[in-house]
Amino acid sequence: MRFFIFLFLGFFFIGLQSTVFQDLPKWIGMPDFLFLLIVFIAIHFPIAKGAALTIIFGILTEVISGYFLGIYAIAYLLIFFMIKGLSIGLAIDESNHQPPIVALSYLLANVVIYACTAMLSADNLLPWNWGEILQRLLIITILTVPMNILFEMLWKNKKKNNDQQLFVKLFQQQKGNRYRNNR
Repeated sequence: MRFFIFLFLGFFFIGLQSTVFQDLPKWIGMPDFLFLLIVFIAIHFPIAKGAALTIIFGILTEVISGYFLGIYAIAYLLIFFMIKGLSIGLAIDESNHQPPIVALSYLLANVVIYACTAMLSADNLLPWNWGEILQRLLIITILTVPMNILFEMLWKNKKKNNDQQLFVKLFQQQKGNRYRNNR
């Protein structure tokens, strides 16, 4: 169940990044919610399921907005295994430890993607833009804690009743009179 919730959430983030966020002005920046989801998956999911989700997200990102098939999948998988290795020995599942890890891993992912693109197509290489990368780095670092809270809510949501699903509970109407005090 969790696998599919996070799979559809990743699809939603990829769609959001490739449509809505592309139309935002450059000075606002473009948040990368998918990267935050990959970091959360690396910390909480088992290796097989987490790696499968990471590869799916990398290939789908590549199909929608990439130049060469596999670069994002390799970069995301490298970040996944790096964070998974760190999470085994360190307590990085705490919210206050994640912003620096997210910032460093996002910078590493951009270096890997840029280096692979430079090796494969030096003729069409876009210049390394520190301003844009630092802007995205700042946005993603600020969004780490609120997005982690959202992901934790989805992760810890347990069914109280077998008939109710997560999305039904979110949009379910309250029963009874909420304005009357029942004493």
